[in-house]
Amino acid sequence: MKKWIKVFTAFLAIILIASATVSVPAFAKSKTRTIKVGIMSGDKNDDKKWALVAKNAKKYGLKLKFTHFTDYSQPNAALANGDIDVNAFQHYAFLKNWNKQNNGTLVSVGDTTLGPSRLYSGTDASGKDKYKSVKDLPKGATIAIANDATNGARALLLLNAAGVITTEKGNANPTVQDIVKNPKNIKIKEVAADQTLPALADADAAVISQNYVEAAGKDINSAIYTWGGKAGKLTHQWINLIAARKEDKNKLYIKNLVKAYHKKNVANLINKIYNGAEVPAWKGAPQPKESN
Repeated sequence: MKKWIKVFTAFLAIILIASATVSVPAFAKSKTRTIKVGIMSGDKNDDKKWALVAKNAKKYGLKLKFTHFTDYSQPNAALANGDIDVNAFQHYAFLKNWNKQNNGTLVSVGDTTLGPSRLYSGTDASGKDKYKSVKDLPKGATIAIANDATNGARALLLLNAAGVITTEKGNANPTVQDIVKNPKNIKIKEVAADQTLPALADADAAVISQNYVEAAGKDINSAIYTWGGKAGKLTHQWINLIAARKEDKNKLYIKNLVKAYHKKNVANLINKIYNGAEVPAWKGAPQPKESN
């Protein structure tokens, strides 16, 4: 009898050890990984989009924690310093320029959206638009553009496409010095990006980033000219992206975050809420029925 008790006890011990061995990795897999995501504040549509991405991310065991920034100079510095894990606010041209100026090594881990550039009419004393078309701009008109290298170049390419000025042929990053023709003697006023919208009160027109327009409650479709709604040779650099530190780009949680963003439901939501102001830019993403 004692022999059988010893055998049973030994057998039970083996079962308990085996159960414990199996349960440890299963428990580990159920743990949630928190990812700190840096985005710009003030954009309600962005908040809706990221709420859906966060929901998708749960299926990969990820919890997204958002840090909101108010200035374009902040998110990349926070990422490089390790205060956040990724950010999503910039296009390729901006990231390239930031890395160059700061000896940075931040990289893109996934495309997000492409937003067309838009030119808005200046306003009169009552706040109404002065002009209905880019053709209505008078000789000697003043046009405000962002004074940073990337958004300034994009604004000049828009004005070139609109026929207002002509920039150096083939130059994907023109400056004011690269204007070769200016038949209406247009005056280019360079201001901080967040001052392009207020500049409408004094200027005849301004090229304004979509996030500032939406944050101010201005109708984004009131623009008098729109350019660059589809990816091409000149517009690829304006595709927005998710950025990470170079050493983290191949980590599983980063790849799974991108997968959570690159879902069909996210693309459909972007097409619905942005109404062409931004379109999904990753490969295979559903596009709006009508886009610029």
